[in-house]
Amino acid sequence: QGPTSVPGGLSLAGGTMSAFEGTSFGEYEGELKEMLEKAQGAGAADIIAECQDLISQMKLEMRTMPKDEKAAAAVAIQGYERQLQEAESALLLGGGGGGAAEEAPVDTSDRGRMQATTDRLEEQQTKLSRARDLVADIEETGEEIVSELAANREKIEATQAKVDEANQNMDKANTITGRMGKWFNRW
Repeated sequence: QGPTSVPGGLSLAGGTMSAFEGTSFGEYEGELKEMLEKAQGAGAADIIAECQDLISQMKLEMRTMPKDEKAAAAVAIQGYERQLQEAESALLLGGGGGGAAEEAPVDTSDRGRMQATTDRLEEQQTKLSRARDLVADIEETGEEIVSELAANREKIEATQAKVDEANQNMDKANTITGRMGKWFNRW
């Protein structure tokens, strides 16, 4: 299948993903593709909001997938999020939103405000990306700490076993010493 066209000259790679057919994720994906195609006409803002909801649902479904499918789903979701951002930018800048944006020309101040909004969105995306990286680093550090704690626990348990054995030997030695003392006291 060829690429599917969406607002702003974007395209979706390769139609439906066969790995997800027959799943809730696949259903959401198909619906999302249809919605992105419809986002070219009037009412695009509402359709984009629905697309955001579908992506949220896809993220929830992705959590329940096996690890190998989860990776492919994450890549697909990132692609759809990127396409949705581009569609939103096209709508804000009047380049493919349809409806009133094509009927009335956008004046310079409106374009400036839209560009400022787009810049703020990009800045927020950058901050969000940095936050995700930070969370990934924290998660990795947490995993290292957990593995270190597990190793320490094994060492402590081994040491505790040695201490228990030493205590048993001390008890035997005390018993033997006590018997020897009684034996010497008889004389």
